[in-house]
Amino acid sequence: MELGYSYFRNQPIFKKIIIINIIVFLLPLVSNTFLFLFNLDQINLIKYFDLHPNISQIIQSPWTIITYSFFHVDFFHIFWNMLILYIISDYFLSFINTAKFIEIYFYGAIFGGLLFIFSYNIFPVFNNSFSPLIGSSAAVYSLLIFVCTYFPNTSINLFFFNVKLKNLGLFYVILSLVQIPFNNAGGNIAHIGGALFGFYYAKNFNLSNSPFDFIINLYKNLKIKSKQKNYDQTDIDRILDKISKSGYESLTKNEKELLFKNSNKD
Repeated sequence: MELGYSYFRNQPIFKKIIIINIIVFLLPLVSNTFLFLFNLDQINLIKYFDLHPNISQIIQSPWTIITYSFFHVDFFHIFWNMLILYIISDYFLSFINTAKFIEIYFYGAIFGGLLFIFSYNIFPVFNNSFSPLIGSSAAVYSLLIFVCTYFPNTSINLFFFNVKLKNLGLFYVILSLVQIPFNNAGGNIAHIGGALFGFYYAKNFNLSNSPFDFIINLYKNLKIKSKQKNYDQTDIDRILDKISKSGYESLTKNEKELLFKNSNKD
């Protein structure tokens, strides 16, 4: 048990979130398996943590505005959410600290949940519809759209081709919008809520006033830490100059590691 906790404690924040999501996904399945084997009534644990659009139920269980984001419908639901989270998180944390990551993730979940509640209580199509919401998609979309908005022209390798982040973000937002009338309306509305928060946060990010200020602040942090840790400042200057000219993806693996080690991880 201690070994497991030590492993968990030493993981980056996005891996901790992935581990927690997997454990929470498996918990109801495992518990119901044992109840079945002992011929006992199975328990729907999710109903205590999912988010209902009914205002009276939200008042009685306010924690659901967060807890809904840790439960998933099935394997593919959690798989795709965790895959997107894994892909974007390493890039995100190379530039921006853990505190901001947590803030964007959980506020995205809250904002997605609030838009879900608002929509189900305002739009006539949802009259007398009380389908609960579960899934981390709103939180994941918040991080995804933040990255796509803050680094719009950065290209990433997506399986067999390169795509700019701004185009990737636009694709996911449009996909959620057009699916609302056909499939999982509440979930897709929550996606939009998380995406809106990620977009807003990127446009009002207080780390810097512009991409140039961001590079300057990053340079100052790297300069201070490089002196403390005896890193070669010439290499750091060269890496920053390379980013400004060719983008982050032009860096080699060693250059990315050097940048990551000297970034602000507070």
